[in-house]
Amino acid sequence: MTQFLTTDTALSAYMAYPKFLLEMIDLGETAKLVYIVLLDRARISQVKGGWADENGNVFIFYPIRDLAKDVHKSEMSVKTALSALEKCGLILRKRQGIGKANRIYVKLPVDRNLSARQTENCPSDGKKTVCHMERKLSGNKNKESKTNKSKRRSKAYGKFQNVLLSDGDMDSLRQTVPQYRDYIERLSAYMQSTGKSYADHAATIRCLYECDNPAQPSRNYECKDDESL
Repeated sequence: MTQFLTTDTALSAYMAYPKFLLEMIDLGETAKLVYIVLLDRARISQVKGGWADENGNVFIFYPIRDLAKDVHKSEMSVKTALSALEKCGLILRKRQGIGKANRIYVKLPVDRNLSARQTENCPSDGKKTVCHMERKLSGNKNKESKTNKSKRRSKAYGKFQNVLLSDGDMDSLRQTVPQYRDYIERLSAYMQSTGKSYADHAATIRCLYECDNPAQPSRNYECKDDESL
């Protein structure tokens, strides 16, 4: 039995689906489902407290058998999904010894990592969602820089979803940089491993391409009237 959603309807318990997963087309649907469940469990650990290591990183314990039961998948499918998530850097597993469940760290893409104050609190007890987003008003919204507007229109690319490019940037790279996708992945890996950031990722990719393919010096085949080739 179902009913229409009205302005007074209390939503039932639900899990958040991170938007960046929509752009990870190479990640299977089972892996995405497993990540959503792990992220929800990590959020609970974050709220309750006491589930963080010496560096302040939140972790969870989730035996494969229990995880497979909760997502209605086979244990083999869950193991494959966990390996895929670990390969793309969305989780980290640390062994705790024979017979003990792995400690699982749920990770977020660098440029999408929101602080607790910026994230909506989505209760699971059927109550209305209460937004605790911290808003900083400048007094004049029209003064926002073109750079910030451009970043909002950009999409995240690369294995680590940290290369920001607008649709216009992508069109330009397709026309000017052969194997532009290889350069996107190269920049993504370099930024992830070094922690460096760049103001304009499209310009950085062009610089990488130009460094790899320096312009050949032009030759002058003209000769004077009294000279021959």
